[in-house]
Amino acid sequence: MSRLLLLASAVGALAGCHSIVKATAEDDSAPQDCGGTIYVPQSGVDTTDPVPADLDEATFGSAPTPTRIHLSWTDDPSTTMALVWLTDNDTLASEVQLGLDTTYGTTAAGASFELLNGETFGRVHEVHTCGLTPGTTYHYRVGGDGHWSDDGTFVTAPEPGSTGAFRFLVAGDSRDNEGVWGEILAASAAFAPDFYLFSGDAIDIGSNLDEWGAWLDEGHGYIEQHPMFMAHGNHEFLAQPYFGLFAQPGNEQWWSFDYANAHFVYLNDTVVTPTDIDVQATWMDEDLKASTSTWKLVDHHQPAYSSCTTHGSNTTLQEAWSPIEEQNGVVLDLTGHNHNYERSVPLRSGQETDVANGTTYVVSAGAGADLYGNDMSQAFTTAAVADNNWVLVEIEGNALSLTAYDLSGNVIDTFSATK
Repeated sequence: MSRLLLLASAVGALAGCHSIVKATAEDDSAPQDCGGTIYVPQSGVDTTDPVPADLDEATFGSAPTPTRIHLSWTDDPSTTMALVWLTDNDTLASEVQLGLDTTYGTTAAGASFELLNGETFGRVHEVHTCGLTPGTTYHYRVGGDGHWSDDGTFVTAPEPGSTGAFRFLVAGDSRDNEGVWGEILAASAAFAPDFYLFSGDAIDIGSNLDEWGAWLDEGHGYIEQHPMFMAHGNHEFLAQPYFGLFAQPGNEQWWSFDYANAHFVYLNDTVVTPTDIDVQATWMDEDLKASTSTWKLVDHHQPAYSSCTTHGSNTTLQEAWSPIEEQNGVVLDLTGHNHNYERSVPLRSGQETDVANGTTYVVSAGAGADLYGNDMSQAFTTAAVADNNWVLVEIEGNALSLTAYDLSGNVIDTFSATK
């Protein structure tokens, strides 16, 4: 078997840390820029003397069988995949076997770490694969010799710029009712989304490992087959589990990625210091200007425009981020936080415009949290429903469509755009 040491993010990077530490590949046959150091994730803003995670080692504890496996990306979705799972705290084996069928053929090694106060929660293992072929189905299993998971599969993204059809799910705010999150995933399966975008507040208290465990358990059968990005919500509290349980790009607070002919920007609106809002504004402006993708979308937690009677609009984001999105051709701003479903008319400088010249603001925050009311007197609101919900976005070439569903499969709202 060939062996790759894989791309790894500086897990636990918090406010003020915006880079991924790289290392060299384990051997000349490995794709370059494929090695790295995984650090034990940290809470707060203290990144002094980061502690490297424990490298893969053939050590097995009392419960070495991998559980709560889930997928994400830390780099190009067409050529990489990150895999995260849990075992007991004493198991150090952190390997992925990967291939086009169940003979696999490639073994990749990563690292692992324990979370604070996680004595009964288990050890987090993280491996990042790279050098993959776009648009390809891969078989994989995780663990180590004698203690492998069942076979799983995932499909890499198509070549960047591809115009073929793809679809993704948008949901947010399960909080302490993660069972609704499981219902959403089950309901969406018939539509075969290629990946999931979650807009934050997955749990009620960001440091509560029991809540995170229950949320991951509800994802079983789905999140080990389809990658997922997680926005930081105000209930994640910049806590260690948010950074430790999800392998995401850059500083794991704001980043961007391309999927086919779409460009996605993820932001964090629950920051340690207010200046981080402006830092992200500058970064986003440069990032969006550099993108040549047909479609541009932004995902974060708190909506700039909302008719919700509990929180309403975040005027700070209206001033700092909305002009940049609208001027750079962002078609959809996808958020959560306000527990309902809402869609604005296309907006530019706070005024209604056509789809081609404005950004449409969509709130999907109905994945389990207590529902909030709406005030339809807001001129910018064209649809608002206080119900559990999820959204399916489909893109094919120059056409985009959005359909919002309730848990019974009823269509709440639709939206479309063309380029």
